[in-house]
Amino acid sequence: MIKKLLFHNFLIVYRASQWIRRHFTHTGMLILAGLVVSAIFGLNIRQTLSYQIFTLLLGILLMSCISVLVFRGKFRFKRVLPEYGTVGQKLEYRILLENLSPKEFNNLTLLDELATDLPSFEHFLKARDIQDKRRNFFDRIVGYPRLVSLIRKTRGGLIQPGKLETISGKDKIQQRITLIPVRRGYLRFATTAIGKCDPFGLFRRFKKYNHQDSLLVLPRLYEFPPINLAGRRKYQHGGVNLASSVGDSEEFISLRDYRPGDPMRSIHWRSYAKKGAPVVREYQDEYFSRLGLVLDTFAGGYTEIVFEEAVSVAASIAVSSLQQDSLLDLMFINNQVYRFTAGRGLAGVNNMLEILACVESAREENINELETLLLQHMNDSSGFICILLAWDKKRQNMIERLRSAGIPLMVYVISMSADSDGFSNMTLPDHPEYFQVLQAGDIEHSLQETHGRNR
Repeated sequence: MIKKLLFHNFLIVYRASQWIRRHFTHTGMLILAGLVVSAIFGLNIRQTLSYQIFTLLLGILLMSCISVLVFRGKFRFKRVLPEYGTVGQKLEYRILLENLSPKEFNNLTLLDELATDLPSFEHFLKARDIQDKRRNFFDRIVGYPRLVSLIRKTRGGLIQPGKLETISGKDKIQQRITLIPVRRGYLRFATTAIGKCDPFGLFRRFKKYNHQDSLLVLPRLYEFPPINLAGRRKYQHGGVNLASSVGDSEEFISLRDYRPGDPMRSIHWRSYAKKGAPVVREYQDEYFSRLGLVLDTFAGGYTEIVFEEAVSVAASIAVSSLQQDSLLDLMFINNQVYRFTAGRGLAGVNNMLEILACVESAREENINELETLLLQHMNDSSGFICILLAWDKKRQNMIERLRSAGIPLMVYVISMSADSDGFSNMTLPDHPEYFQVLQAGDIEHSLQETHGRNR
């Protein structure tokens, strides 16, 4: 009951602080702080003159607010967004602003806003913030900084306000806005607000315009070394193009006489016209490397931080592996089985990153279903790169069964702890360097350590 009461009070405090930060300038907040302090010390007007300071500051703030009570400007906006963003990387986009009124405006503030859904009490209780370990004991117990961090992550990004010096009547200008995405997936732009500051430079009055857009943010990327599994090339039915065209598409060798059952599209019509009998093209089967990138989506009782880091690791490996001359199959389970192939003329890196940007954790854990998927495609795969959220008995059995089948494996386990003692019973004795534990929140450091040990 106390936690729930605190949570609702936190939401009130958060809304109030956001309103103050948006409407008051830095000088205005200083005046507002002086107003509060003078009000506290000026309660007894017979023993102190602080009430006079309070009256003066209150009068200044009231005049500032009244002076911008009427803002008659009319504007039109258009966002020019990039195709993608990446978590943690600053990006810039443009807003085209048109002043529809004949009046000139000076010293305006342009504020672009993302849609913000405030979390529920249940969501707040379950949420874990990786920054908690850096906070003091009081902040960890009370939880207000964790609530602010959760709201920012739900919103998806931090947008810096833009300053407009002057815009003439019936004029058009463009303003560059800086955005720092803090999570993957789609960011929803909700409104654009333009604010006019009072002559004292203390208070801003905003006019809001519904201005909806969306931007896809790709997962955070880490620098991964090339992964060379000791797998051999496998025959790929359909050749290099595989799934990029309908039916088989193999490498052309020669022409031969028609045989019953040959597809009509294989007929070489020019030779048919010269010879007077059907002639078909003959193709050679293709053998090349094909890796499976397996993403464990069964988060279960593990924190959301671990799953997000697993997605980032998968995206980083995809970028690294698709630079090589091989196919890459992204495989995961989320209510249904997904297998997406990229490389060698098929889909590119961006297509795979788009999928990883929107992947969600599975509601129910079923490692056996993931194991069945891997065993089903093991014959046409040169090896599997498995990104696991834990190293429990079920996952150990899955890896052991794949290893017993003779398929090369590279296993990454994402863990909240850097201590690898709990992973001593790993099942890759032949290639211990193919089993790595990466600490969530410090992936880059974990990669450097493992790379240094494997040299």
